[in-house]
Amino acid sequence: MRNILEKNILDEIVEINKPILIIAGPGMGKTYTLAYKMRYLVMEKNINPEKIIVITFTNEAAINMRKRISIVNDKNVYINSELQPSIICTIHGFANRIVRKNFRKLGYEKHPNTLTSNGIRELLIRDCAQIIGLQRKDANKTIKCRQEGKCMKEEESIKCKICFEYKKLLKRFNFIDFDEQIFLACKLLEEKPDILPKFHENMEYLLVDEYQDINYAQCELIKLLCKGREEKLFAVGDSYQSIYSFRGGNPEYISNFDIDYAPNSEIRYLTYNYRCPKNIFLGAFSMVQNYNKCNNDNFIEKLQFEKDVSTRIKLCNFQHQNFEAEFIARKVKEIGPSYSSIILIPQLNYSKPITDALKKRHINFDCEYEIEKTDIFLIFLLLKWLEKTSENFQFRIIIERIIQKKIHSTIQRNAFLEYVSNFWQEVGRKQTLYMKVKKLGKNKKFREVIDVLSNIKKVYQQEKNPINLITTIIQELKIWKDISGFKNEINSITSTIQSANISSKSNVRILTMKKSKGLEADNVFIVGLEDGILPQKSSINLGEDSRLLYVAMTRAEKELYLLHSDKRDKKITKKQNTEYARSMFINAIPSCYIEEI
Repeated sequence: MRNILEKNILDEIVEINKPILIIAGPGMGKTYTLAYKMRYLVMEKNINPEKIIVITFTNEAAINMRKRISIVNDKNVYINSELQPSIICTIHGFANRIVRKNFRKLGYEKHPNTLTSNGIRELLIRDCAQIIGLQRKDANKTIKCRQEGKCMKEEESIKCKICFEYKKLLKRFNFIDFDEQIFLACKLLEEKPDILPKFHENMEYLLVDEYQDINYAQCELIKLLCKGREEKLFAVGDSYQSIYSFRGGNPEYISNFDIDYAPNSEIRYLTYNYRCPKNIFLGAFSMVQNYNKCNNDNFIEKLQFEKDVSTRIKLCNFQHQNFEAEFIARKVKEIGPSYSSIILIPQLNYSKPITDALKKRHINFDCEYEIEKTDIFLIFLLLKWLEKTSENFQFRIIIERIIQKKIHSTIQRNAFLEYVSNFWQEVGRKQTLYMKVKKLGKNKKFREVIDVLSNIKKVYQQEKNPINLITTIIQELKIWKDISGFKNEINSITSTIQSANISSKSNVRILTMKKSKGLEADNVFIVGLEDGILPQKSSINLGEDSRLLYVAMTRAEKELYLLHSDKRDKKITKKQNTEYARSMFINAIPSCYIEEI
């Protein structure tokens, strides 16, 4: 235990037999508290670990939780592997367990497969809009509705008609999508009265990590799981760290915890910060408070800091992004390999000037990379599909990528997609999507796309030499105009693999702010602090954008650098502007916490 006072507080908290929410800021021990509760239940209360359900919101968080309770040296949270709860999983993973045990009650003849790719899900929803005579853009509200988890059925609404067609399409191929797992688990628990009692026989406690990340449907599922035994719910979270609105997450659900579980609900606060220097945390907190109304402001006066040092936030202004990149590389070189550094960027396209500057100084680094958008991944998809051409959903992704490469006219592209969308009604056991699409080769406008597929398939069937097949794919799709393009993609993918590898030796990482949650580093550099970038142009996202910056800032264990550039190239920002004003978020940080350099 890190201090005696904290142990006394946690001992008191874990004994509370009410629905309880623990609110704790970054670096204040949310995960540790959940692990402490777990050990208390198993080792002190002798609760059967098989009857303790632990829910997280990412696979990485579930893995980290398991690691946390496996640290032998920390006797206050360590649980022998034989006594650890077997169910430490994501909320989607747990919903899937409920669905798989009861799939026949949902009208499925066999276990449904789960569609996990966001890309294919969005494509299919837009296809379904066209199937019922609408435009692809009409699916926007359906996509958003499913992300938010708010399924308020309005049979005559366009979004519900598209959703109905989408679910019908998936069921025909024995699939459910990622978000549907939550909806179906709720449906089973609400409509089948025999399921919840059976579930309760196998659950004595429900522990929920990162409660601020839940959406409406996930909130409802947690309520259903706790129905009649709300006192067994133990949750941890922080309103100011809710940054997943793109997945439907909303801080209103953690703010309503005391109402949802009234009259016996209880909220407790952890107030000791182990990670951030005092000025860095207070500067970040002052900023995020300006743009959010949350229920955890009243603990600020009770805050204590392990690092009550004079270190202030370093604010750096540059005339151009290249000077900014040079500064980062020079500073990282000065810091040396003994200390960790993370460079946080708004989007991955902001990484190039920085990676170039780091390479110039021979600094090893790991950089996040979207492998699914690469041409190498397209080759992988093609090879996988060629082995089994009946994989219709996989083929749908491939055809989308080929259309983007081969058809440059928006009108022709939309016409092709309309054909593809309507083919779904005829695709089945005897007819694959490929068989239907192949018939479009009779149309001169679409012949080039079909010829590409036919030529690749022909070489695959005739050639045993993989080099010839790969060469054909590269030539047909005109992948990589020169050797440098191929080399850059290989290097980026290799870097991604290394960064996912525990044995990766690099102490410098580049990643987007959204991926920074759960991380910490000695030195943190935050790039893109300009109005129009962070915050984004639309003012409706000020709350979430400020929370994103708060999460990014509070990764710092020693030094924090906030970076602003007056000019950024269009090819980097993917925006029309080249000149930017300093972010309003910087102006919201009291000057007493800032040192301009």
